[in-house]
Amino acid sequence: MIRLVIGRLDYRGVNGLPAITFKDYDGSVRLEGVPDMELRPITKLVINRLFSALGIQFDASNVKRLGDVFEYCVQCSWFSGFINLVSESLPGNAVITVPIPMIEPVSTLIGLALAFNNPNFEVELYSDLWPQITDILAQAKALGLRLTIHTSVLDINRIYVFDEVVRRMVRLPRVDVLTGSTDFSNKIEVVGESYRTPTIQANPVKVEPLVAEPKIDEAVLNAVRALGLELGGVSTLKALSDLVGSEAVVRAVTMGYLVYNPMDLTVRLSSKGLALLNAITEEESQGGGEGG
Repeated sequence: MIRLVIGRLDYRGVNGLPAITFKDYDGSVRLEGVPDMELRPITKLVINRLFSALGIQFDASNVKRLGDVFEYCVQCSWFSGFINLVSESLPGNAVITVPIPMIEPVSTLIGLALAFNNPNFEVELYSDLWPQITDILAQAKALGLRLTIHTSVLDINRIYVFDEVVRRMVRLPRVDVLTGSTDFSNKIEVVGESYRTPTIQANPVKVEPLVAEPKIDEAVLNAVRALGLELGGVSTLKALSDLVGSEAVVRAVTMGYLVYNPMDLTVRLSSKGLALLNAITEEESQGGGEGG
């Protein structure tokens, strides 16, 4: 069930357990911040899609945790400092309040990350960006996620992705006919399946997409590893090419892991490359610890 709630923040968007919400309810468990969770491949894809819609140039494919996104994304610096990440795990059978501000893109980014990373939880979030990412919402619907999106935005041409739309009734009368009260604060309109006249009996569809961890060529990994660990992150093009081969350097630059400066013929790690190097070293350290 994917639900859109327009202009009614008092509407309760979670009904069962377990659930995640940005609001405080009686009996809800309030966390001290946003869980620094390890991201699933589908969650990374959702983050990349949202960044693409916002014009943020960052690839989350090679990060491991949500905190890594904010650490390595340079264009996220204007809002990442306001996000308090905690190591708390989500309680298993409760309504959990994650204190997310209703400021974009923080509310949409973290809300959708929580939803896709925890498919067994019902999730309530705030988003005014939803008209730009209806493909993400369609994917959430196909996965069977239970999602309620609060918003102040109505785009009538894009609401068909939702199973149900709840909106505050707003009346804008002419001044010459204003004779009665226009207080509609306690009235809502619900448009959903109960109001439709189906012509066919549709079968429920749940599509699990095949989203795997991206594969990176070993030569590119060697180039990133050599530049970051052996050459200090910056090197001449010739020195790195002599070490790992010119083809590997060209591919790493093309894929965005390295940045080439033609003015002084140097290469350095990009933010994407730094994220990959961090993932490589963390994986190698864990492997060494397990081997020992």
